[in-house]
Amino acid sequence: MQIPAFLLRKLYIKGSLENVDEGFSFKLKNSLSPGTTTAVAPIKVNGNEYSLDSTTIRSVDGEILGSDISENNTFPIKVGVEIEIFVKGDPLPEGEHTIDLSLTTKEAGTLAFDVTDSI
Repeated sequence: MQIPAFLLRKLYIKGSLENVDEGFSFKLKNSLSPGTTTAVAPIKVNGNEYSLDSTTIRSVDGEILGSDISENNTFPIKVGVEIEIFVKGDPLPEGEHTIDLSLTTKEAGTLAFDVTDSI
């Protein structure tokens, strides 16, 4: 089942992009249906790719490094639950940024979309 990018963009919490200690973060909130993440692709911001080892995904269910997510070590995406994605690296400059996200779920396969937000 292919979910259109315009629907996936609604998962992103606009205005959540911010610089934090040792990097930046942003938030997603699932409003579609529950899912089980089995893989994530490296996050890209303005075309710059960040390694999965520097990406931490957090929710009320815990936290996991992007590189640790697999078929045998999944991460739940519950409806109505905020997920914060923290990327370790240099802070982003002020202004508008394009974030490319891609993940694979058991239920819907690969979900890929981009969003634009500002710091």
